[in-house]
Amino acid sequence: MSAARDTSADRITTGETFALIGRSLRFIWPYWPQILVKLILSFIGIAVILFLPWPLKFLIDYVVVGLPVTSSPTPIPPYIQPFVELLHGMTPLEIVWMVAAVCLVGIALIGSFGNGISRDTANGNLAQGLDTATQSENLANESSSRVSGLLGLIEYRFQLKTTHRFNHQLRRLVFHRLLALPMTHFSDKSVGDAVYRVMYDTPAISKICYDILVVPVCNLFLIAVVIWTMQYSFSAVPSLVMLAWLAAPMVLISSFLMTGVARRRSLASREAGTDTTSTVEEGMSNILAVQSLGAHERQRDEFDRDSQESFTRYRSLVWVKVMLVGLQATVACGLLIYVFFDIAEAIIAGNMTPGDSGILWAYFGQLLLNTIALGAMWFNLQDNLIGMRRVFQIIDQQADHERHGQETLETVRKGLRIDHVSYTYPDGTPALDDVTLDAQRGEMVALVGATGSGKTTLSYLIPAFIQPTKGRVLLDGVDTRKLAVDNLRNLVSFVFQEPAVFDDTVANNIRLGNPGASDSEVASAAATAGALQFIRDLPKGFNTRLGRSGDTLSVGQKQRLAIARGLVSRSPVLVLDEPTAALDPETENALVQALHAEREKRVLIVIAHRLSTIRTADRICVVDNGKIVESGSHEELMKNPEGAYRRFVELQLSA
Repeated sequence: MSAARDTSADRITTGETFALIGRSLRFIWPYWPQILVKLILSFIGIAVILFLPWPLKFLIDYVVVGLPVTSSPTPIPPYIQPFVELLHGMTPLEIVWMVAAVCLVGIALIGSFGNGISRDTANGNLAQGLDTATQSENLANESSSRVSGLLGLIEYRFQLKTTHRFNHQLRRLVFHRLLALPMTHFSDKSVGDAVYRVMYDTPAISKICYDILVVPVCNLFLIAVVIWTMQYSFSAVPSLVMLAWLAAPMVLISSFLMTGVARRRSLASREAGTDTTSTVEEGMSNILAVQSLGAHERQRDEFDRDSQESFTRYRSLVWVKVMLVGLQATVACGLLIYVFFDIAEAIIAGNMTPGDSGILWAYFGQLLLNTIALGAMWFNLQDNLIGMRRVFQIIDQQADHERHGQETLETVRKGLRIDHVSYTYPDGTPALDDVTLDAQRGEMVALVGATGSGKTTLSYLIPAFIQPTKGRVLLDGVDTRKLAVDNLRNLVSFVFQEPAVFDDTVANNIRLGNPGASDSEVASAAATAGALQFIRDLPKGFNTRLGRSGDTLSVGQKQRLAIARGLVSRSPVLVLDEPTAALDPETENALVQALHAEREKRVLIVIAHRLSTIRTADRICVVDNGKIVESGSHEELMKNPEGAYRRFVELQLSA
């Protein structure tokens, strides 16, 4: 099933937009020295771009037209004046050689110069599709320079390394946060959603970083120099100065008009991508069920629908971008046409030289390109802010360790107590009601009851997978909420009903709860769990890799590995949820005997339905409708002819 969408994000406000920008910038603030170097390299490139049109003006005016070097109807700006003084006294041929030399140096530094396709830039993008997921890889490797040549290569390489650093740091932060979130987070969120946020939303930080800290500073600097040059050198033609001042506001206003639409469509595109990722994840994770039930057509149709919706939503976002480009192009073309006639009239009237027209066209092109880039920056920022909003939603959720104190226990010497505990799920469903349970070290306590009675929920309280709504869970009299999470999880080992097997060796799978366990300890735990024989039959024994989710093993074999993992741990509290559900009678009997030995050195909590597993427990607690309705040994509980446990036993014996 597709993930439910967070429709509240549709109401993202302008204030929240600026808050997200501020928070994103605070994250990358530790990298300010690298950003500063990037700015310096960009300024050097801009300086070369602004200088290069002037030698071409001098070539036209002083060589082709034959004007004296010192005579020009338009004042030369101070930053170009030293070069003019260098040309003073040169012959036309010497000026040609000087201009050629300057152009060669410029080509070496920044590649070819011009606007559009006649200009080199430094960038390196991977192949991508028209969707956020594939484009995010290029965002994670965001690096470019507005120039090419030697300078562009240096800038590109430096920015790429910086981008990798803070992208890795953010991905690492989000992934670690996901691992630390309470188990209830994933009860209503798909794994596909988590994957999408880690892999495809986090790279949005790249564009926010450079679009806020680099692009505006560089573009505004270039625009300011162009406008100042227009006023200084071409004030004799007031319309040129006026257009230079009006170009930026006109293009920017066209961008601001569409930011709200961009935010909404970007959100819809990312959510549709999340749905598609979730459908793939669920289908592949449950491939056996899909194939065994003949549900592949249903899964195919669901994926087709989600995939089509993903592309439809993205095309909707692209359509907004196309309209923006069309609007900005119309404004730019209108301004250029107007400028063309004014420049022609000024040259005819003698207020400008033919070489000045080259300067003006180059500068007007830079003005419009950089102004459009500013508008596109704000427009594209809406898409990337949606990605960062989804990232911060994960970071802001309270992790397990933030709900706990920092006290530690070396071990559990006495036992645990569940003290008048009640629990209600986040959706309001009550699961436990005023439950009290004591379990001492050296004691095996069995929890029995119908499916959905609250047994597993009760056991989840012990390692603090969930927190009680009321009451306390105590280890040696210490509230588990006061203990550091890592310390608590070291004290309590939990073997789940659905065993987890990792793509690693058999030995490392067993050592998961105790990485320092020796080979003999691993082998002993495997033997106790009834896993030693099938492990020895594997191609490389304990060194055999088990593949994704241990697909090469049967359900029973996986469960035995999970039990061995719990046994090899040195945790003083061991909780086993249905440890014998997939075991044959012989293996079950061996495991039950092993559990008797284990309880001498631990607090042992076993959840089971099989009578053969629980009848030898020191105490059996019958859970019904979120309460413990009976407690005692097998013999004691069987003496009550109307008791819930006796009915439970009789149902099993009559089956």
